Amino acid sequence: MADFKFGSGAVKAAKRVTVTDAFIQNAIGPIVEVDQPAGTILDEVIVRFITGLTMGATASCGYRIGIASDGSGTTIGSHADGLLDEGTSVPANCVFSLKGGRSAAGFTSESSGDDAGPTAAAGYTDSDRKIYFTTISSDDAVSSNAKLELNFVFTHLN
Repeated sequence: MADFKFGSGAVKAAKRVTVTDAFIQNAIGPIVEVDQPAGTILDEVIVRFITGLTMGATASCGYRIGIASDGSGTTIGSHADGLLDEGTSVPANCVFSLKGGRSAAGFTSESSGDDAGPTAAAGYTDSDRKIYFTTISSDDAVSSNAKLELNFVFTHLN
């Protein structure tokens, strides 16, 4: 017979980081290091443009989220044009909600269901670890760089 133990349930918490000069032409931008507590899953990263971004014609900007400190890792997710796709500017107070989950537009944080061989959730950790967020940009001049506010939203599962 099954045993049941009841607890308080999952709790959400967030960490906020501000980044100035967030985009570099044809390169990885500043690498943001965030501590992810043990027993949590990364649910969402909310990106707010505190100041606007202006780039050359048909520019693309996106992000990478992973566990490699050099910003090369895409363990959790990446989207090369997730913030700007063939455009020239992003206005101040533009907000992107990069949500985790299966088949999410943001990144894949959870394990996939309805699968003969599900894998461990990339966004979950059972021990304290560091995760890294960086911007990526196309080969177009940055004429007015942006200041970003990043909110990393975690759900504490235990």
